[in-house]
Amino acid sequence: MSTWFNSVDIYCERLDVSFWAEPFNAISNLSFIIAGFFLWRLRSSLSNLMAILMILIGLGSFCFHTFANRLTGLLDVLAIDLYLLVFAFLISKQWSRSSIFIQLGSALLLIISIVCSQLLISHLKPDLPWLPSGIYLGAWLALLVYALMTQYSNTSAARFLWLAAIVFAFSLLSRQLDMPLCDFIGGSHWLWHLLNGLTLYLTSYGLCLKQCPKKLQH
Repeated sequence: MSTWFNSVDIYCERLDVSFWAEPFNAISNLSFIIAGFFLWRLRSSLSNLMAILMILIGLGSFCFHTFANRLTGLLDVLAIDLYLLVFAFLISKQWSRSSIFIQLGSALLLIISIVCSQLLISHLKPDLPWLPSGIYLGAWLALLVYALMTQYSNTSAARFLWLAAIVFAFSLLSRQLDMPLCDFIGGSHWLWHLLNGLTLYLTSYGLCLKQCPKKLQH
């Protein structure tokens, strides 16, 4: 059990095991809290749910970048996974046809995308160490599919999903550049948090945006 509390040091900013060893990485998690606050102001049951999930991500990540052990790392990943699964399950409500089977299929698409991405990256990682984690690459690929599917039924919502996919691409880049840029700007993981807060807001806003009724033809 003690291994769960072993210190983890995988980011440029951390130089020791103290609580505030990653001040920028920790404080930048405010982006998730702020994004959750603005989404909460939409005042719907769906927006409230997604806002709570975003805030949980911020709290989980803050704990990981302060206590920095395997247990807080697990909590961080679980919060992210929960958001991804809930979003994947609910996004089909924006499509022209939706049912519990389509919702389950949408969530299954995310899982398959992540698993396949992880298997591919595990194979390529020895030669291409800069590749991102399979969970994030898989989530990005699934987001592209969700945006494409939403495009046919709710173009307004799709715009936010496409924009989220663009922001998330830069977010992934900032995550991968943390160690390469360590000696130049002290790492870039904090930027990953800022851009991810924006990504989650955009995806959740697109999820919550109601489809405009079509105009009557005369």
